[in-house]
Amino acid sequence: MGERIFTAGGPSYKEVKDKLFDQFVHPCYENNAGMSGEALEKGFRELAENKGKLTRQELRAVLFCYVTEHARVGVDPKDWFANHFDTCSQILIRHREKWRKEYGEGPLHEAEELLKQGKRTGAFEAELDLGHISPGWRFLLHEGVPGIIRKAQDGLDRDGGEEEKGFYRSVLRVYGGFLKLMKRLELEADRMASEYPLHADRMKKLAACLAALAQGPPGTFYEALQLACLFHQLIEFEGEWVRSMGSFELNFGPYYEADIREGRITGEDARELIRFFWMKFFSNTRGSGNGKNFYFGGLCADGTDTAGPLSRLALEVYYELNQPDPKLSIKWNSRTGESFKRLVARCLRDGRTSMVIINDEEALEAIRKRGVSEADSYDYLLIGCYEPAIEGKEAGCNMCVKFNLAKPVELALFNGTDPMTGEQIGVRTGECRDFSSFEEFYAAYEKQMAKLLCDVQGAVRAYEGCWDQINPEPFLSGTFLSCLDKGRDISRSGPDYNNTGSMGGGLANAADSLLAVKKLVFEEKRYTMEELKAMLRADFKDSERERLYLVNRVSKWGNNQEDVDALACRVAKSYTGMVNGVKNGRGGQFTASLFTLDHCFSLGHHTGALPDGRTEGHYIAKGIGAMTGLDKAGVTAQIQSVSKLDFTEIPNGSVLDIYLHPTAVDGEKGIDTLIHLIETYFARGGYGIQFNILNADELRRAQKHPDEYATLQVRVCGWNVYFVTLGEEEQNHFIETTMQVV
Repeated sequence: MGERIFTAGGPSYKEVKDKLFDQFVHPCYENNAGMSGEALEKGFRELAENKGKLTRQELRAVLFCYVTEHARVGVDPKDWFANHFDTCSQILIRHREKWRKEYGEGPLHEAEELLKQGKRTGAFEAELDLGHISPGWRFLLHEGVPGIIRKAQDGLDRDGGEEEKGFYRSVLRVYGGFLKLMKRLELEADRMASEYPLHADRMKKLAACLAALAQGPPGTFYEALQLACLFHQLIEFEGEWVRSMGSFELNFGPYYEADIREGRITGEDARELIRFFWMKFFSNTRGSGNGKNFYFGGLCADGTDTAGPLSRLALEVYYELNQPDPKLSIKWNSRTGESFKRLVARCLRDGRTSMVIINDEEALEAIRKRGVSEADSYDYLLIGCYEPAIEGKEAGCNMCVKFNLAKPVELALFNGTDPMTGEQIGVRTGECRDFSSFEEFYAAYEKQMAKLLCDVQGAVRAYEGCWDQINPEPFLSGTFLSCLDKGRDISRSGPDYNNTGSMGGGLANAADSLLAVKKLVFEEKRYTMEELKAMLRADFKDSERERLYLVNRVSKWGNNQEDVDALACRVAKSYTGMVNGVKNGRGGQFTASLFTLDHCFSLGHHTGALPDGRTEGHYIAKGIGAMTGLDKAGVTAQIQSVSKLDFTEIPNGSVLDIYLHPTAVDGEKGIDTLIHLIETYFARGGYGIQFNILNADELRRAQKHPDEYATLQVRVCGWNVYFVTLGEEEQNHFIETTMQVV
């Protein structure tokens, strides 16, 4: 039997959670535990300016280590985990942004101007996406820091070119810096044990945990959580936004089960550790960020589901904490256990909606279709919100492109000219009055889409070609076995898969607008093209009656109406056909997704009035469902519409937002209702589904009395926030949407 981690002494999570919630606002740094921020910044600048002949990758490694070796560190004697060091206001990222600006004003000037134009006109938004990447968690946990150092040293000892040797030297340097940081935190924990006798046992165990991790891979549940906690902080310091923490069960389950078996911890001990562990993420976002994604469940190659005892325990803790962060992804499949389904549904019913449910079988088919091997496919995790990527083998960069599917409608009407700015951003497809059929108009729509996609894909390719000069990533690359085998950084296409995500938003606006043109101009001849165009140019001024006709008398996507549903599927097919398989700048391909997230506001602000009756500057549709307020036939009809899409052609993910009134899912029957909705959608081939279970009256009260509703959560996109932290426009969007819910 092993030694118990926990003892009776020391405060419980409930006793210290309020203090821990402020840990990133008021970190407990000691001045004698490192340089002051001012001194650190000065030394960093001097080092950066006197780089000698170092490559950018090697310089970045040197700067990384300068901070980890000299920054102030902090250990809270009330906490079970240590991950605080003074990043000097993320100095490494600030330095990186100088390199990005240098390239944006120099070699990438043309690409940068194109991206600015896309954003200015609402056609698209794009960037070098450094925020949708996940490390190889299981490789890290299996090898530990010393194991990664050994593999990098083996690589350096092999014959190789200067690029490979520079890569291995950089990995060795940053992981050496990691070890030194762990040692500094260990010493600080020892000091806390002496200074705070009440917490001495906890601090001694933390110091022992850090000492063990410096010698090898984690051997206990506690050590595995501590390694993940500190590693997460260091990746984000390097400059990559960690958007998936991987599978909770596969990453930590083996350690938990061994500890239970050996008597090192009890189930309640594990719950307490999870509470402290998850507070690390919640205290960082404080209920207003994009959240940290852990996934649960998922098929294995042998046909079993991965959700085990730890998954259930973790979900019970998630229910108890009722926090927006971390957020969860549930891989739901034919082998998901009934009790696990009911636990997930209970979380949703009771307002713990910071989760998305993914059709596991559909996701597997979609990613295999884009070239992922069957063996690798089972290891997909959900990056960011809903985007699949292969753990430890893929740099998916899933949100490089945010594309407005409604913009080509405008450009087809205005001969390639953006009506809000007057800029010629599309191709000249002819005056709309000269189109003799809807097919001619749709052909113009496709040409405008193709032009915009060609522009943004070219700009992204240019940026990807300079990634290694903007953000080399030796620390993150050290967790990719393929990078270590090749001697090549992630920024130099080191992983097995190097794809680029392209999000298509505003599907409902595009389909609804195209149907309005088809029906009211070409079939019923209610308007001429010039009359419709004039109404749009004037933003429906003096045409409110006609605007309401467009809104209410023409079929709308999301109501199981065949005419508009067929057009939505056609738009999706056009878009995915121009994205999937197109070569990116890293030896991979672009992959399509269909959702908008909160970019529905920024893209909509720069989009003029549309034939669907939407006014100028109004947000576009958020997900793949109906435009806000127009899903009048109810949830079942929306599921029937959306499930007509071919989700195997949307490999970068999608999500259907479902809004329900609390009374619709009350009691045990409510759990049955939620499971039925999920399984109905998945049986029809749907991919991802998420829920808001809200009352419009309650939201209005929260808007007027925010202090009384400080903990009211809403599902914004792929994450939850506290409703009261949203701006007025977003709050009104939720109220408007929820008003439709019966």
